[in-house]
Amino acid sequence: MRSRIFRYLASGLAVVGVFGASLPSDSATTSAAAAQRPFIVFDATLYKNKPTFNGFPIRPIKLLYESRLFTRNQPHASLPAQNTVRSVAKELRGGPDWVIIDIERWPLKGDANLVKENVDKLLAILSWIKAEAPDIQVGAYGTVPLPDYWRAIRGPGSKEYHAWQQDNDRLDEMAAQLNALYPTLYTYYPDRQGWVRYAIAQLTEAKRKANGKPVYAFLWPQYHDSNKKLRLQPVEPEYWELQLNTVRQHADGVVIWGGWGEKGPESWNEEAPWWQVTKRFLKQMDSSQPDRPADLTVQ
Repeated sequence: MRSRIFRYLASGLAVVGVFGASLPSDSATTSAAAAQRPFIVFDATLYKNKPTFNGFPIRPIKLLYESRLFTRNQPHASLPAQNTVRSVAKELRGGPDWVIIDIERWPLKGDANLVKENVDKLLAILSWIKAEAPDIQVGAYGTVPLPDYWRAIRGPGSKEYHAWQQDNDRLDEMAAQLNALYPTLYTYYPDRQGWVRYAIAQLTEAKRKANGKPVYAFLWPQYHDSNKKLRLQPVEPEYWELQLNTVRQHADGVVIWGGWGEKGPESWNEEAPWWQVTKRFLKQMDSSQPDRPADLTVQ
């Protein structure tokens, strides 16, 4: 489904709320900095007629989908044109501070040589973007750590978990060039405790690879379209609340994605249960951090 979005979209915006959170690290310096880091809720939904979210503590973010960077029918393994990437990057100047590239066509696990080639291609794109817009904070959707439900939930004592970590270690060169990590925690199954184990494992591994940088997790208030029985059905309100609270406890923020249906962008529903839960979450978090930075409110 995301490939259809890439063909359809030119870009995406995100909306956020702000709270307090901490991020453990190996050094006292990074631990202290993380403890003072505000928790950020990014709204990257694609709904039509979405409200402005005035009155909520928000910060914009921009997603760069493949459609912005690659030409139609471009060979799958080839890089986008450097001048195209640089032109898009120039448009980022003076815009949102946070930008996420979403390139999913190049596998980052499997054959070591292929992984290295694909990492090098992503690094080239990142370098072109940073050269044209050096002040932005760049991330990459779902790259470090690798999204891997079954190996992640095995636990640190298992050989599967260790192999997953080794695969993530091959992405260190890329992680070093990102300003934040954006692991994906989408809902594949109705097993809530399984999801919690998966989420905590992904976020723990993200912190290990982040080296003190922020970790912002992607959530989607619908079941992933790979689940043929539940695909695109709304995540139950209590389950969604569990996901928000889990991410709040274990990460620096959350990017809420969604709003894309079988026929494209869906219409915004102010009464949607996931939004009611999110508003309560925002209100609770906002009241828990009275000293949040003033610049996090959109005028």
